[in-house]
Amino acid sequence: KTVTLFSLITSYQWAHPEVGRLVYCTRTVPEMSKALEELRKVIDFRVEVLAREISGDEAPPSGLAAGHILAVGLSARRNMCVHPEVSQEGDRERVDEMCRQLTAPWAREKGKTSGCAHFEKYEAALNHQSQLLETGIYTIEDLRAKGLEEGFGWCPYYAARRLIHAASVVVLNYQYVLDPKVSLASSLGGAPSLPGARRQGPATATEPSIVVFDEAHNIDDVCIESLSVKLNRQRLDQSFGNLTRLGNEIDRVKRDDASRLQEEYKRLVQGLRQAGQIDDAMADQLQSPVLPEDLVTEAIPGNIRRAEHFVALLRRVVNFFRRYLHVERAQCEGPLSISHKLEEDAEVDSKSLKFCHERLRSLLNTLQVANLDEFTPITKVADFVTLLGTYSQGFTIIVDPYPEAQGIYDPTLILRCLDASIAIRPVLKRYQSVVLTS
Repeated sequence: KTVTLFSLITSYQWAHPEVGRLVYCTRTVPEMSKALEELRKVIDFRVEVLAREISGDEAPPSGLAAGHILAVGLSARRNMCVHPEVSQEGDRERVDEMCRQLTAPWAREKGKTSGCAHFEKYEAALNHQSQLLETGIYTIEDLRAKGLEEGFGWCPYYAARRLIHAASVVVLNYQYVLDPKVSLASSLGGAPSLPGARRQGPATATEPSIVVFDEAHNIDDVCIESLSVKLNRQRLDQSFGNLTRLGNEIDRVKRDDASRLQEEYKRLVQGLRQAGQIDDAMADQLQSPVLPEDLVTEAIPGNIRRAEHFVALLRRVVNFFRRYLHVERAQCEGPLSISHKLEEDAEVDSKSLKFCHERLRSLLNTLQVANLDEFTPITKVADFVTLLGTYSQGFTIIVDPYPEAQGIYDPTLILRCLDASIAIRPVLKRYQSVVLTS
């Protein structure tokens, strides 16, 4: 099945250079490596066969026919990091935190850390050469090996994120296409920028890329999980602690560097969609929980542009959910009903809810927070209310006072997506061809 798909699609790319890249989605890292090995066999076989068919006076094949294809795999930092200390950590969130502390722009500018030599080599390579690698097929293991080689030595994770812009084939996990919180849709669209590739005809909303979901019999579950959020009393208590820390940090920045908050306010007044012009590292970890097309042209509301006003609003939201969780029986409500209660009890309108995650992302970036994992609780709350304010249908809110076992009171608040098409619809609209296999 895999060989058949790669043979068909890469042949179509060869015959039609204007076609975009192939985005091949798998469920696990081993499946990703196996797919790239199969692709290597397909290309090697094609080159061998075409070479035998060439007569003496014919020119040798070029492009894909000669094996000139760039294919890369991309996974999480935990699977790709080669830093001697960070790579020893087994926890994904801890790896992300340590990486950010080493590579955050403000930390590097101020010399707060010794930095990551692999990231520095990656930055240097971008400045001195147009491409990081020659054409070829690179699994995650291959990229890690390059990151340890003397002549390369750059960070495999950031290199892979860069290489997908030029690759003809990208192999990655479902979430990078389906889950808005980690989506790489902006990097995966359009045709690859390899020599010889060309675009034909006017640009359209539909991108010429081809997306394949392998083993897609459970893709509806992936879609639903990507747009569902769960909160409990512990997370809400931690959220309140996050807000206290944010408030203190805002006061400190006001005293020491008031211009930083003022510049952020000016950007928000200008209605920039990507509030605060987030750097790549922040955007990677704090993607919006809603689908991009559902926020496109609207500006952040005036009542949450000031940092202190926004934190006060989140406090009211957290306190509302704390009260809402005091139940003895399971109950279920729709998004519109909860939004109305929030407006009545906490004086928070749905327009403000819609931009909570975007606004929090901007604030964390402005305050130069390196340890984002400490703010996971308030980020989850922002995810919850952003989805609540954006979608009036296709979701339900469930409160379960005994989620683990009867008699163990630990009320849990769940925003559950009921419609898998909400997550898959933008993929079907964005890309020229989508293939599901099972």
